[in-house]
Amino acid sequence: MVWIIALVCLGLVGIIGYYQGPILGAFTFLGLVFGSVLAGLLGTLTKHLLPLLGLVHPIWGIFMPQAIAFVVVLIIFMVGGQVLHQKTAFYFKYKAKDKERISWERMYSRLGFCVGLLNGAVCFILLLIPIYAAGYFATEAQVDENDPQMPRFLSLTRAEILKTGMARVVGAYDPTPPQLYKAADIAALILHNPLLESRLCHYPPLMELGEVPLFDVLRDDLPFQNLLQTQAKVRDIITYPKVQAVLTNAALVSQVSTLIAGDLDDLQGFLMTEQSAKYDPETILGIWTADRAATMMELRQRQTGLTPLQMRDKEQDVFPILQGLSLTATPNGQMLLKKLTPSTPNNDVISAGNWKQESAGYQVTLPGLHPETSDVKIEAGNRLLLPKDGYVLVFDKEM
Repeated sequence: MVWIIALVCLGLVGIIGYYQGPILGAFTFLGLVFGSVLAGLLGTLTKHLLPLLGLVHPIWGIFMPQAIAFVVVLIIFMVGGQVLHQKTAFYFKYKAKDKERISWERMYSRLGFCVGLLNGAVCFILLLIPIYAAGYFATEAQVDENDPQMPRFLSLTRAEILKTGMARVVGAYDPTPPQLYKAADIAALILHNPLLESRLCHYPPLMELGEVPLFDVLRDDLPFQNLLQTQAKVRDIITYPKVQAVLTNAALVSQVSTLIAGDLDDLQGFLMTEQSAKYDPETILGIWTADRAATMMELRQRQTGLTPLQMRDKEQDVFPILQGLSLTATPNGQMLLKKLTPSTPNNDVISAGNWKQESAGYQVTLPGLHPETSDVKIEAGNRLLLPKDGYVLVFDKEM
């Protein structure tokens, strides 16, 4: 397939060069080269044009600014070439002698074909670049013979690019951000290992998304969860209506990108090892669930003189407080106290406050609690002690 594309590019663009002539062909060649070189630099300027064109989704900001810059530079060179071509053609057609005109036309067309072949080679490389990039994502999606033709074409052609060694040339000019490839690797890892979905929800930056309704809907959507558990085809997952609602939400996609764009290596390591080199040192980060037995043991150790009857009364008093209670500490300093709603799978936020690091540990402020501000203690990195209503509530870290 790669060589077929090469022959089509060389033949088609060569014929165009034959009729264009070497002047316009040379300017086109310069436009292709300078457009490719300047696309990244000018892309920072053309990016401001996207909102004017109605392209507000963050995905457009990855390639479209460079594409617009490339087209603008190419058009400028082609306009300049057309002007010079017309002036030259006018001279030989109306002012030169017939013998000179015939010789010039013969030379002009042949030289134009040669320049056209050169442009065809450049176009061949430029055409392989998006195929090489898109083929990576198609390959990650594990396409097969039952998939649509375009994903299969991209996957197979990319494999041929690698096999023929063209990847050394094409890859050097691939403008795709490395983070995008890393994100594709992480998505494939999760899709092919459904059990990692729970681990993903516990990655500290992504816990901030726990309050976004769209993600709550996906988490509780049984047909969608069935798609994940059965490792359905990527196209079936992406085209699922509620997934489309997330992917087409520009603000939400931008928020996710902002949260994890710089942490993709750390996120991949967390999914594979359950350890985060970046966030593990901040031990308060994570989701903590109330531990009834540990809370009563803590009470027994602090109040050694309690009788069994008093302990039972204390347990009956604290049990309604602990039932379904959890804490979520996020990297932006937010602390959420949630309680499971009876007969539903929803966790309602009963207090939203903040946490901050102190010299001796952490200080947590949760409005509505008594006391509102208290020092919490973390033991062994997986047990949190929070004073509340005269008790010291014990929470265990989920992951």
